[in-house]
Amino acid sequence: MSRRSKKKLIVGLANDGASAYGTDFIDAGGTGQAIQTTGLEITPLEGEEIERELDDGKPGSKPMIMSGIHVKLSGSVEAAGSGDAITPVKYQAILQCAGRTATVGTTEVTYTRINDNSEPDATFYYYNDGALHKLVGARATSGASLKVGELPTFTFEITGLYGGVVETGMPSSPDFSGFQTPLKVGHENTTFMLDGTEYPMFEFEYEENNEVSYSENTIDEEIDITDWKPDGTIVVEAPALSDFDPFAIATSNAQLPLSITHGLTAGNIVSVTSTAIQLGKPTYGDREGKLTLSMPFRFIDDPIIESK
Repeated sequence: MSRRSKKKLIVGLANDGASAYGTDFIDAGGTGQAIQTTGLEITPLEGEEIERELDDGKPGSKPMIMSGIHVKLSGSVEAAGSGDAITPVKYQAILQCAGRTATVGTTEVTYTRINDNSEPDATFYYYNDGALHKLVGARATSGASLKVGELPTFTFEITGLYGGVVETGMPSSPDFSGFQTPLKVGHENTTFMLDGTEYPMFEFEYEENNEVSYSENTIDEEIDITDWKPDGTIVVEAPALSDFDPFAIATSNAQLPLSITHGLTAGNIVSVTSTAIQLGKPTYGDREGKLTLSMPFRFIDDPIIESK
């Protein structure tokens, strides 16, 4: 019987701090969360192929040994809340292994950057119609995409240690409760502000650019986050230069606060904010005859994600 490419699913669980790095938290009895994704892709084996350059008296290919084997998952989750303003989102395992910690407040959950080298690892199970790929010790990089007329997403690329592949069926009834229906990006649901002023935005995209790497020594192997340099691009309808001069802002090296909030109802609102971004070199564009400004930027102060 043919296997179906659309029958794919990931289940994730982040380290709660009580287990050793690289533990298979799901196999150890933890309850993994089924995660609703879009565009999910897997690279089942990454690593080096070390050729054995044998002097065996023959030309041609030589045997090789695979080294540093790891796995990558990439895709997106719809940017929406959990249904309750002070309940973390159901895809939080992705944010956690991308170096963020969830703090529950009185009206929101805040996901902030971890700076003390204690980024939690996570276990992910990738089901692919008859095969289960296991990633352990996983860490990630993430980002966001909000474009007018489209659904908002948080993007991710997860790198994990190879935990093996086994033949098994799909979970019979994955629990997606708590995943909210996303709202279209647009004038009704989305507010973009730069330096305290609202502007007509068409596109907002950013990447955390976490440097995620596989490392091995004589004691162990690990997936590490060693650095991050978040940046992105904003596209807005060009206002009058007297109202907003991105060229003067860029050449003056000014740092501005930024916020984008999406959603209207408590339990299904997400936001990305920063107290300081710096604009790069703006360029002009066109959208249905309207003059636009495309502005690359970098986060000087790390972005903060909230669900509320």
